[in-house]
Amino acid sequence: MLLKDSLLKAIFNINMDQILNIVSIRHTDNEINGIIEKCKEQQAEYAMHFSQNEEFFLRIAKAITIPHLRIHHNIKNPLPDKGYTEVLASVIEAIIPFIYPVLEDTRYFFDPLEPLRPVFYKHYIIEERIFLYMARLDISFKPHDCEILESGGNDITHIFRTDNIFLDVDILPVDKIVNRDNSHTDYIIRQSVSQTWIGETGRGYFIQGIWMDSELTKFFTRLFLPEKSLSYPYYPFPCKYRTITHFPLKFAPEKRNRHVEILDRSYNFLDPYMREIEEEFKNNVFSPQSALFREIKGKIESRWYDDFSKLKVKRYLNSRGMKEYELEI
Repeated sequence: MLLKDSLLKAIFNINMDQILNIVSIRHTDNEINGIIEKCKEQQAEYAMHFSQNEEFFLRIAKAITIPHLRIHHNIKNPLPDKGYTEVLASVIEAIIPFIYPVLEDTRYFFDPLEPLRPVFYKHYIIEERIFLYMARLDISFKPHDCEILESGGNDITHIFRTDNIFLDVDILPVDKIVNRDNSHTDYIIRQSVSQTWIGETGRGYFIQGIWMDSELTKFFTRLFLPEKSLSYPYYPFPCKYRTITHFPLKFAPEKRNRHVEILDRSYNFLDPYMREIEEEFKNNVFSPQSALFREIKGKIESRWYDDFSKLKVKRYLNSRGMKEYELEI
């Protein structure tokens, strides 16, 4: 029994590593890509915020309506269910005038693991080094941010209205692009961290995994931000996919290029220290006073701080008395 459990755990870890190492694109849609291409560049009409739960969103100038969408999807099926694409296209057409810079010059792909979080991507190359810009919209119902117009159920979402567009935006370092066939491309992420799993804590049903991702995120972010700058809950250099990534706040292609350069510079600088940094967090939590952090930060060029010197985070209570944060840069 112990051998079987060990084998299952080993297989699970291997599969998780493979999943976390790959962004797999197997289905796109010409109609949605056409909506992006046809939308004319215009002045962005949004403000950048974080919710009380530290979720990033854009508050747009006018509320939009999100129609019913199927909640469940067979993850083994790389193609969307019948009718999904037409509904999503109508959502993108309503959203894009307000957030055009986020989606400009990207292409859509369907993620069977998260059909309510459509993905838009574009890759960039700097001296043969590849980077993937990925914007993932979240069109699921958020109880505190949406007005229900028509109730859904166990299988379909509510129809709701909202002026808060939740999304994740990442720039990822890529090791290589593998074209499997005409409709299947894999981006293999260039990983700099060998393992972020530390162990488990608790007993029985209360066992929780211990990961060093959050500590690495704090380390990377505090390293590249000016001393005493306040960015919480915005972390511009998250640890994801077992590597250092970058969360930009300027999305238009001409600004995006600059953020790709920032990640390239940061990755190249940090890579020689990654084994030491990993060892630091196997037994410790992040401290800006740690000897390793002070040593590495002392080698940062002061001009690198200029990219974040104008970052401001305003804390406030929204109309429901919940804490939110507004970002400016």
